[in-house]
Amino acid sequence: MVSESTKKDQQELQRTGKKQRGSSGRDLLKILFLMIFYQPVLTEQQKQRKNVQHVFIHFSAWEYAGSDQLWAGLITTLCDGIENHFGLLPVSLYRAIGRKCGIIQRHGDQEWVSKKYLCLPLWAAVILVTVVAIGVGILLLVVGIPVGDASGDAIAVVEGIGATAVGVSAAAAIRIAIMVVRNVIVTQKTQLERQMNRTDLSAQLGFMSSVKSEVRTITRFLQFMEIFQRRKLQVVLEITHLDRCSPDKVVGVLDAMNILLSDYDAPFISILAVDPSIIVDCVESSMYMKGMANNGYEFLNRIITLPFSVPRMDCDTKLRLIRDITERRKQQERDLEEEVGIQQDQNPGADDNQIPLIVRNLRTQEPGPGGYGKNIRAKDLIQEAFDYLLDDSLKEYMTDNVVQMRRIVNTITITIRLLASNVPKDEVCPKKVVDWVLLANQWPCRLSWVLQCIEDEEQRSSLGSCQGSPLPHDMFLWEVYEKYMEELDMLKGQMEKLLELDRDPELFHNFLCGRFRVKEAIFYLPYTVNLDLSLKRQMELQRGSHSLKQTKKVMPGAGGAGQTGTGSLWAPPKIIQT
Repeated sequence: MVSESTKKDQQELQRTGKKQRGSSGRDLLKILFLMIFYQPVLTEQQKQRKNVQHVFIHFSAWEYAGSDQLWAGLITTLCDGIENHFGLLPVSLYRAIGRKCGIIQRHGDQEWVSKKYLCLPLWAAVILVTVVAIGVGILLLVVGIPVGDASGDAIAVVEGIGATAVGVSAAAAIRIAIMVVRNVIVTQKTQLERQMNRTDLSAQLGFMSSVKSEVRTITRFLQFMEIFQRRKLQVVLEITHLDRCSPDKVVGVLDAMNILLSDYDAPFISILAVDPSIIVDCVESSMYMKGMANNGYEFLNRIITLPFSVPRMDCDTKLRLIRDITERRKQQERDLEEEVGIQQDQNPGADDNQIPLIVRNLRTQEPGPGGYGKNIRAKDLIQEAFDYLLDDSLKEYMTDNVVQMRRIVNTITITIRLLASNVPKDEVCPKKVVDWVLLANQWPCRLSWVLQCIEDEEQRSSLGSCQGSPLPHDMFLWEVYEKYMEELDMLKGQMEKLLELDRDPELFHNFLCGRFRVKEAIFYLPYTVNLDLSLKRQMELQRGSHSLKQTKKVMPGAGGAGQTGTGSLWAPPKIIQT
């Protein structure tokens, strides 16, 4: 968009012969002069301009989640972004003297019309007052004490006129200067934030009025700058992290977008980047929307002018993003090594307590069998893991979420470092580590189920229970999953929310088949840092509850095994919680 704006400016320059202006240097002095003495004129030529400059302002709703009026944070961010782009001085001066001066619409090519004061152009009136003030001063110095009554009366009249003109002009100049200085010191963003945190109703009503007035002022200022810069301006508001906020605050921001920023003349474009499913739930559960929007999707359709869903990421794009992330990660590793080397050189004989822990660990490492220390060995293993991560065989199973991609890369690094520090080198397989990290990241619920089934069988075997035997260590994890799949289907109703964390079950089958055995799962589990153990705890509770229910249905009674009775001596199986 920035590149297209530059091309359009060049085309407009060739068409009209008038160069576009900025907001710094000499152009800043021109802005201040025109803002004080002239009013802008919206000409037909200005309406026909096709060159547009976009001002990008990012609003993170999470930063204002603690405020009582989250929607007002959108306006304060807008004020701050406009001031940062055009400068604090032009915005402050416009709030002081330009907000009451509208834009004139007339035919012709004249872009500026002088303001009037005492039926004179304002600049001429200022010059006249200045000349009168200088003349009065010279007259007082030259004439001094009056010679006669007539001359004394004349001088008194001249002095009175001059003093009145100078006094009025000085008072107006001082007032404007004070307003400008106040807006420079206490910005509009600061004033709005102070009012945001007040909770009384009268303050909130007045705050809403001041916010609307501020939006109108910003709109007029942008129209002024459009005429001065000889281009059209569009403010692009990027609204993110709204799906992290509470439902009522989410609805408040949506209302602000709909009410405050949707005027026909307002040059605002709002880009709302959110997860629609979360926003729909917030709208439907909000107290403010009861009876107004029972369907959250209909409410969004009324607010969003152009809905756009990001297409599903293709495999080549996934690999490109993964490659960029791994390159940045390797650069961080190199920077860390340089920092460690510098600190080692600067502190060759320093006390260990004065040296950072990571530097102390690297300094005390012993070389391995191949002549390399643990850090070098881990570095080589990480590089091998990254190379395998970029293999075409894994792109189908890779997530299309960039945040999850970063987590996978960082988790692989941490896991390999943990393994390299605790197990022999020949037992660390970078490819297996990548597969295990992907498995835990993409299907955490089903992997937790498989691990819990393995653990339960191990416990029953250690207690000498006749109900089960330990699973063979050379058994594939997919075979374990198939063995207990029927039980999982029976519990899906209780674990519906948990199963939503997993990706496509068919991909789970394809990925897990032939990849891991029971002994490998037991080996990697202590070094697994990206699997939430609370999921496994939920599986444990669900399996224990299901086992109790099944045992109660068929209890050994007096009439024989398998018959239900009330007088039988029955004890529930002992459950060991880990």
